[in-house]
Amino acid sequence: MSATQVRSTGDRITGLFWLSKLFMYQNYFGWLLAWLLLTPAAATRPGATAAILLFLLGTVGIVTCTVALDDLVGYRNGSDGRNYSSSGKLRDPRMKPLLSGLVTEAEATAYVVFAACLAVVAGLGAFQALDWDVPLAAYLLYFVGGLASVQYSAGLRFSYHLGGAETLLCAGTAAGLLAPYLAIEQRWSAPAVLVALLLGLWLVMVSSYSNVNDADGDRRVGRRTLAAAAPPVVVKTAMVAFFAISVVLIGLLVGLGGWPWWTALTAAPVVVVHARQLVVGPLGGQWLRARRLGIVAYNLGFAGLLIPAVHLGITQGRF
Repeated sequence: MSATQVRSTGDRITGLFWLSKLFMYQNYFGWLLAWLLLTPAAATRPGATAAILLFLLGTVGIVTCTVALDDLVGYRNGSDGRNYSSSGKLRDPRMKPLLSGLVTEAEATAYVVFAACLAVVAGLGAFQALDWDVPLAAYLLYFVGGLASVQYSAGLRFSYHLGGAETLLCAGTAAGLLAPYLAIEQRWSAPAVLVALLLGLWLVMVSSYSNVNDADGDRRVGRRTLAAAAPPVVVKTAMVAFFAISVVLIGLLVGLGGWPWWTALTAAPVVVVHARQLVVGPLGGQWLRARRLGIVAYNLGFAGLLIPAVHLGITQGRF
């Protein structure tokens, strides 16, 4: 769309939809699993239902603020323009509405502010619904975690420090599960922590492959993702390490988390697809194809955790 072309209201709404990445439903897997992991007593405590729904709104605010701000920074420094003009047909230009002209800088900035306000108001509402009777760690996970997440590209710019992008993505995703879980449950549990870490790690196993494809553009603007700042052998070794850690965490969930033994079977597909991802990416050099396998693995991994989580809820009398 040219800069002089008149945009309709539908164009603006479509552009904001792509800017917010609301279609990336994987960002809300943690919230759903947080609800499923609650014990019957916690799930039925006064205010729990209102709180979990408000935490969903808060998660939408944090996630969409983060991705919109990242797009805004990428548009201003030119990295998105370079990455999307040189990456070939596997990249969907609709993902960057600032580049296509569907969204203006002013509109993107306004959306970032709106999403941030939504995150704060919804979070406060969730804690108020629980009569503020939640552990301090839950407040920190939600507000500090949310504040850190939106500074992926702006502010403290975590992605401009070696290891910062990967660490923040994993920790932020884990916090998205643990904050609502801990607020309502009022105590930690090994399964919740292990599931949160798995979701965070699996998301890193998507972004790390995408970052290899974007490494040149990231280097030009000083962004120091692992792919942009480390030698190829280190990047590939890290990807193997991510795979190994994922397998270990699944084993711990079955062995120490009290989940049924057959969780290993429901989680087997994610291990298989991640193994294939290593073949396609580090060995084959097809990084965007490997990224797509990472998304498939993330969906399969969620399903592999969802099935035993629902089973446990049924056996505990929640459903």
